[in-house]
Amino acid sequence: MSTVPSHPSSNGNGSSNAPHSNGNGHVKKPLHCISDVRRRQGITLRTVARRWDLDVSDIRDLENETADLTLRQLYAWQELLEVPIHELLLDSEMPLSAPVLRRAQLLRLMKTAVTLSEKSSHEDVQYLIHRLMDQILEIMPELKSVGPWHESEERTDLREKQVYRLPESH
Repeated sequence: MSTVPSHPSSNGNGSSNAPHSNGNGHVKKPLHCISDVRRRQGITLRTVARRWDLDVSDIRDLENETADLTLRQLYAWQELLEVPIHELLLDSEMPLSAPVLRRAQLLRLMKTAVTLSEKSSHEDVQYLIHRLMDQILEIMPELKSVGPWHESEERTDLREKQVYRLPESH
């Protein structure tokens, strides 16, 4: 990424949708849900910090839901998280909508399929992977340009870890 977001002033971190006090009696309302979207996309704070050459504490400040980010910073988050800009913004105090959650799930699924496609050389497996990718694109065509998971990219996954193996050819 060529543009590194500048550091906004903020009053700490947190990720509830409740208003925060800034210590002067003023209540700051959440402005965005970047932290929630980042976690749903499976990207760690360390990965963001490494990509933008910033400290993890700076990233926490940037993704603080009450941080008043510039448009440049919002677009940098959008590019990093590979989501439409409206998914990062809050227009109410409601949690993320079902379509936003569904898109995040489909995005992770597509990234996994693309990664499998790049790593597999077996024709039968390639056929099935590309069929899966086509089915995902039927549901959400805008995922066509999604790239693979990066090997150096750390992902967080709240599910129990499982090992999946491709079938060996006989």
